[in-house]
Amino acid sequence: MADSLSQEEIDSLLGALDTGEVDVEEMKKEESEQKIKLYDFERPMKFSKDQIRTFQMLNENFARSLSTYLSGRLRYYVDVNLGPIDQITYSEFLKSLSNPTFMTIFTGNSLSGSAILEVNLGVIFGMIDRILGGIGETVSKPRTLTEIELNIVRREAMRFLTLLRDAWVNVMEFVPEIENIESNPQFVQIAPQNEMTLLVTLEIVIGNVEGFLNVCFPSSVIEPFSENLTNQMWFANSLQKKQSELRPVIRKNLDRTPIEIAVELGKTHLSLSDLLYLEVGDVIRLDRYKDEEVDVCIGSKPRFKGVAGKKRGKRAIKITELVREDEEFDSDIKDFAQEVSEGEG
Repeated sequence: MADSLSQEEIDSLLGALDTGEVDVEEMKKEESEQKIKLYDFERPMKFSKDQIRTFQMLNENFARSLSTYLSGRLRYYVDVNLGPIDQITYSEFLKSLSNPTFMTIFTGNSLSGSAILEVNLGVIFGMIDRILGGIGETVSKPRTLTEIELNIVRREAMRFLTLLRDAWVNVMEFVPEIENIESNPQFVQIAPQNEMTLLVTLEIVIGNVEGFLNVCFPSSVIEPFSENLTNQMWFANSLQKKQSELRPVIRKNLDRTPIEIAVELGKTHLSLSDLLYLEVGDVIRLDRYKDEEVDVCIGSKPRFKGVAGKKRGKRAIKITELVREDEEFDSDIKDFAQEVSEGEG
């Protein structure tokens, strides 16, 4: 829409006012009326749109990691797509699940409660068939898992949770731990029935087998970290992580970087005429005696004090102290000074 009306639009509006088609008083009344926004107290929205967008970016990383892992694990291309992220009550989530199903109840060292990772049995049996050397067929009629199948899938569920942890590391760090595995949704009560939850749905396609993976987070588990669920905080944490990963690499490169160290024995002032008439054998008097401490410079700045001498027939310098100890001094320089001092001693 344009910021200003054209002359034709202005003429049309004035004509409507003159003929009475537009009532000025009615327009003012409509503008003065308070705008009401409907709010459902039975389904309160716990998280803002910005937080949901950040939540979506995190789980897009989870979907990509899961697709890569399953493709390698099953030796077959597996397509994993992130579906909708909904805010629903815990009772609605349970009603949406089939019985039987595969539900992993998990928690973490920094989580204030439990969450659920649920996978359709169609996908589960397709995975088991591929892992055991089959072509990835699923069962025609859902059934509960046997003990052998349960042990196989428990290991895969733990790997799924590890990938979820890696995707969430920029927002919150936790070590996943499986509390229990259930097949009947009605036996799983990790939150009140009316508590709002964040539901993440991923669509998994393994050949002809299609199904869904759901991750349900009760609001009581997410709320302590909700302030980190913003784009600004997410990118800041991501940058901080990258810096922490690069720090050892930078330090390793600095350890191999040659540094020029110069020892300043003393200073003096000469006139230009004295400099021109210098000859072999002349003695220039410096501002230090031979037994005084001299400056040890890194680059052009004096960093240490030392005593000049010889060691094993070569000229050497023994570090005696630091010139200054403040924030500009890195711990590596202090360690270097201590090593040199111990070596020369």
